Amino acid sequence: MGEAGDLIERDLGGRQVVDPVTLEVIRAGLMSVVHEMSITMDRTSYSTIIREVHDYSCVLFDGQGRLVAQAEGIPVFNGSMNFVIEAVTARYPLNEMQPGDMYISNDPYTGGGTHKNDINIVMPIFWDGELVLIGASKAHHLDVGGKDPGSWSSDARNTYQEGISIPAMRLARGGVINDAITDLLFANMRVPHLSRGDFAAQIAAGKTAEIRVHALLEKHGVTVFRAAVEAILDHGERMTRAAIERIPDGIYKAEGHADGDGVNEDPIHIQVKATVEGGDIWVDYAGSDPQRAGAAGNCHWVNTVSCSREFMMFLTDTALGSNEGSYRPIHVDAPAGSVFRPQYPAPVTTGMGDMGTRLIELLFKALADVLPNEVIAGTFGNFACMTLSGFDAKTGEEFVHFSPYAGGWGGRSNVDGNSGMVSLGSGDNYNIPCEVMETKFPGLLAESFKLRNGSAGAGRQRGGWGISYDYRMLWPGQFTIALDRDKYVPEGLFGGENGQGSGLIVAPGTDTEAVFTRTSGVSVPMGTVLSHRTAGGGGYGNPFERDPQAVLDDVLDEFITVEDALRTYGVAVDLKTLSVNTDVTAKLRQAS
Repeated sequence: MGEAGDLIERDLGGRQVVDPVTLEVIRAGLMSVVHEMSITMDRTSYSTIIREVHDYSCVLFDGQGRLVAQAEGIPVFNGSMNFVIEAVTARYPLNEMQPGDMYISNDPYTGGGTHKNDINIVMPIFWDGELVLIGASKAHHLDVGGKDPGSWSSDARNTYQEGISIPAMRLARGGVINDAITDLLFANMRVPHLSRGDFAAQIAAGKTAEIRVHALLEKHGVTVFRAAVEAILDHGERMTRAAIERIPDGIYKAEGHADGDGVNEDPIHIQVKATVEGGDIWVDYAGSDPQRAGAAGNCHWVNTVSCSREFMMFLTDTALGSNEGSYRPIHVDAPAGSVFRPQYPAPVTTGMGDMGTRLIELLFKALADVLPNEVIAGTFGNFACMTLSGFDAKTGEEFVHFSPYAGGWGGRSNVDGNSGMVSLGSGDNYNIPCEVMETKFPGLLAESFKLRNGSAGAGRQRGGWGISYDYRMLWPGQFTIALDRDKYVPEGLFGGENGQGSGLIVAPGTDTEAVFTRTSGVSVPMGTVLSHRTAGGGGYGNPFERDPQAVLDDVLDEFITVEDALRTYGVAVDLKTLSVNTDVTAKLRQAS
């Protein structure tokens, strides 16, 4: 076993220093552990939301409860996991944990949760009788009760309507699970057979972490390992401070609006003040509206802090992995009782996506003038989640299909916005393939899945395209939708145009056609078509400065028309030669 030996020296302050090669081996080893945890989740989970969408994250804490490694996963999850460990250790101190213990939580108010669907499983890892690391995972479970299938209700009026609340609880002692907890949990779920499998997948991910961590400790020893952890955290702090130091010292402000809270559709005023001084940034959301009645309008404090951290990670080289040290220079505040720090029992489930994404974009807007090459124009908004549910015509059992959806990101200084991408807070989420969806839910038929022409905002660098996804309900059922960017569409930047807004169109082209954005539990008859349309990203820069060849490419790809090219971009396209008429284009652009 490799113990201290020549691997450790001491710096001028007397701290232990690990040689660079060993340090990198241990850092990469920790990242390998969280990646293997993720692979275990993929291969052993039951529901499509975990197996296909990858709506989970896996992390490691050290024996002091500090985040030391995290898989890519969901950014809004990763930046919030310290709240989970704080909730657990407040009730079950680190020095009282034992091998074989497991802990569970989901409640945003008492368990460090992001929203109730996201169940946290925490497993301490011991070596030679000492607590050395803690493995943890957060995974979105398809249904945790509440008033609507999928437990994703933008119009929920309080936390009780959003599903079962799990404070930090000891799930297992000595490796023996407390069946009373799991029995109560599964009794509150509409599809417990899927969550049982997903629950087991989280436990398997924790056991994977234990096996791989033991191998690391066997190779390097605890002394070297702990010294390496200190260096890894310090490196994370240096990375973030270096990113902040690129921003000139000063105070930066922005304000805007969100569309509505699901209960009251009055606009929600939001604002931010970012103060940069040296290598620290203070982010304050004072002045934003008071907390709202509906879930779509409230961003719980856990998510407010996490999304603020995520914004800084956009400006940081995270290839080496962010950790607790990465968050040391980021200081977040918001008034209690505001939309960014709602108080119990305010509903918060869908606001995690709605308001959390707005928060990130607000910070981009605040710093746009001093970081023009690093910000993006407005994006399609929240997770755009939709739940389709009903009863299997053959078995009579209830089914719940839930998924986030993609949309258009904003243009950037030197490249067009990404098309058909998940939201800023969704990380490496994927869509559920049509074939998988139809196999798992035979009551649903995917009629169309395509990029949404005309949805992108024009600009020197245009925004990305939203998507259009048409379902046909082969059985009677109901839907729940939580969209965003319907009234306050994705904003263009530096002269770019806005993107087109979102909407769910029910029975398009018929006498009963209706449009929805934030609603729950709407019943639809067999044969109904639901057309889910997400917003396009905002454009960046003056559209008349766009490369004419890029405009022609969009015409040839049938994303825009010849008329759009002429009117919006000042580019004349010759349909006979399928080329740009450079003389006419030059005159049009000069005249503008």
